[in-house]
Amino acid sequence: MTRLSLRFFMSALCLAWVGHVSAATTSQPKSAKTTAKPDASAKSKTPAKPDDVAETPPPAAVSTISIEDISGFEKYPKQVQSLVQSALALTHLELGYLYGSHEPNKGGMDCSGSVYHVLRFQGLKDVPRQSDEMCNWVEKKTQLHLTPTASAFDHSEFTNLKPGDLLFWTNTMETKRKLPVTHVMIYLGKLKKSGKRVVFGASDGRSFEGLRRSGVSVFDFHLPKAESPSKFYGYGPAPGLLPAAPPVVAASPAPTPVPVVVVKPEVPKEEVRKAVAMVTEAKPETKPEVKPVEPKVEPSKPVVAEAKPKSTPTTKPKTSTVKKSSSSKPVSLRKRTPPPPPKSVVEKTFDRAVDSVRRFFK
Repeated sequence: MTRLSLRFFMSALCLAWVGHVSAATTSQPKSAKTTAKPDASAKSKTPAKPDDVAETPPPAAVSTISIEDISGFEKYPKQVQSLVQSALALTHLELGYLYGSHEPNKGGMDCSGSVYHVLRFQGLKDVPRQSDEMCNWVEKKTQLHLTPTASAFDHSEFTNLKPGDLLFWTNTMETKRKLPVTHVMIYLGKLKKSGKRVVFGASDGRSFEGLRRSGVSVFDFHLPKAESPSKFYGYGPAPGLLPAAPPVVAASPAPTPVPVVVVKPEVPKEEVRKAVAMVTEAKPETKPEVKPVEPKVEPSKPVVAEAKPKSTPTTKPKTSTVKKSSSSKPVSLRKRTPPPPPKSVVEKTFDRAVDSVRRFFK
């Protein structure tokens, strides 16, 4: 009887405890249940926020540097120097990460909002607002350098990276964009002390020199790990920031010199014939017959004193014409004898005297 009463007592005690728990559960106010449901529904309906946004932005925890910390800053183009200086000025304002904002007076900005604000401050007017639109903007207006296989900065795909370029990441969060670019920042260059690459932008979770940062700040430039879903997409210069460079024309190879062929006119060859001896009959030369000339013997002439004619001043000496007998001498065909020289007055007088003597004897 004692054991039965003890079991009955224990069972009654258990039933009483169960009833108390059920009564306490049903006694909770209905308002508590209704407050929990809207939180769950609101959470499920909250759209995915792009550009590396956090649901609950933490307080600003930013870092900054000066232009003296950047290696080779003095060699940057003036437009890039102004861009870097205005970006570093925002890091001194302790701005947090605020999705959808590009205005510092709201206390914070998102990644594309900070880049948009800095580029607009440089006088660029057609700057898109979202990171994927900025990527398309760079690809159409300047040149977008993609890095699909690069796993380190010494890869050839990073050869054209310059300070002031816009940097793009993909899949830093879930998105339904056609181009899955969800994050953008500005490349500042390398630090003098460590040689590390640094960037400017807004983020909640990236680090600088090993410290987690949140807000508009300077960050270390790291490439995502191989197992990470986010990837570095590419980079390129902002359109309109720098003057357009003239197109690079590939130097054409020097034309190969064409050999000049001088065509000499063909000289007709002379036909050489063999000499043939021609036998001709030799004709005797006909020479004119030369008759022997008989010597003419003249009679001895008496010596007569030469009488000089009286010369009168008014009368001229009469000249007698002497007929020359035709000589029967043959005329030489080869050589002509020159005519005799004219006779002098004395000779003419002598001839007249001789003629008169001849006529006397006849």
